[in-house]
Amino acid sequence: MIAAPIQIRFSDCDMGGHVHNAAYLHYFESARIHFFISKFGRDWDWKKEGLIIKKNTIEYHIPTILEDDITVEVSCNHIGNKSFTLTYHVYNQDRILKAYGESVVVSFDYHQQKPVGIPERMRLHLENHFLSA
Repeated sequence: MIAAPIQIRFSDCDMGGHVHNAAYLHYFESARIHFFISKFGRDWDWKKEGLIIKKNTIEYHIPTILEDDITVEVSCNHIGNKSFTLTYHVYNQDRILKAYGESVVVSFDYHQQKPVGIPERMRLHLENHFLSA
């Protein structure tokens, strides 16, 4: 599991003062980028050994508000040949679960415009952060 702190912006909130449901996808994206950059740095060739999202799901538990200090914890719960599933746990400063999400991510070569096998270095990183159900 790798944790990424998230800065809640005023524009993330709706009229009720809660973080809008769609903002969580941005939080997941930021955490996902942190998950890979923390391991591979910025020199990874994302065009040749890239990623594309096949599916996102979000389960909301307790509303998040602007004053919350949140962290998104990222781990992996499935690894296939060309795709894997990342999980996201959104916690506030008191470790209260605010939301849970998953992304099915496909390893993708943008030069060839097609799915490819998960690169070995990436597979090892995913295995190191694998959480069994």
